[in-house]
Amino acid sequence: METMQTNKLNQYPLVKPRHQRWMPRQLRKGWRITRKINQTVSNVLELQDIEKIDKIKGHLHPTEGMTLFYFAYRPACNGRIVEIGSFKGKSTAWLATALKVGKVCDKVVTIDPHINVKDLEVVPDYDEPSSYEEMLQNLRDLGLLYFVDPIVATSQCAAKSWNQSIRLLFIDGSHRYEDVLLDLRLWEPWVNAGGIICMHDTHPKVKSVNLAIDEYIKHRRNVKKLLELGNFTIFKKLSSH
Repeated sequence: METMQTNKLNQYPLVKPRHQRWMPRQLRKGWRITRKINQTVSNVLELQDIEKIDKIKGHLHPTEGMTLFYFAYRPACNGRIVEIGSFKGKSTAWLATALKVGKVCDKVVTIDPHINVKDLEVVPDYDEPSSYEEMLQNLRDLGLLYFVDPIVATSQCAAKSWNQSIRLLFIDGSHRYEDVLLDLRLWEPWVNAGGIICMHDTHPKVKSVNLAIDEYIKHRRNVKKLLELGNFTIFKKLSSH
């Protein structure tokens, strides 16, 4: 396995685009971006930072977390960071760490009803009735709670009162086709030109998520696919309209 070219991060894999392995790296779409991600993470974070975040229960791979960290740490435009679906705070911690390390006076807005409906299309598998208290404790243990603004609500309910521009939108809520499509319809219009939209669970096997993305993006000439990882896709908002 290819690893970070630095002693302090040599336990974690490099972020690399989803493409055929036989294709030369320099020809893979997104290679330049992933190289910047790897260099930034290597220069800014310590191994212990990654290890602590990675211990939080969740399905976010370290390379996906590093990618979120990079786009939160290197803002492409003005606006807020908004996360749809936080579970126990793994992705939230990556985003909040970027604000803390970058000494940015802002908070990650994380939106999740935190109700265990015991439906694997909607929530991960866990036993507690709510994931909210554990999320707060995880963030508190990492010294990140100050950098997070939690909203305990569904995406649809939170959108009713939202009126701020967004620079980084991460969608990892319900994986039902209609819910993913609704999340995009509600929140993508708030993303500024130059802003980033990250979608989780976009592996080809997750048909509901990919169908919703395809349905939405095909009508948007101002949204461009920037990078694909194994289970993670990043888009860039080219213009406001």
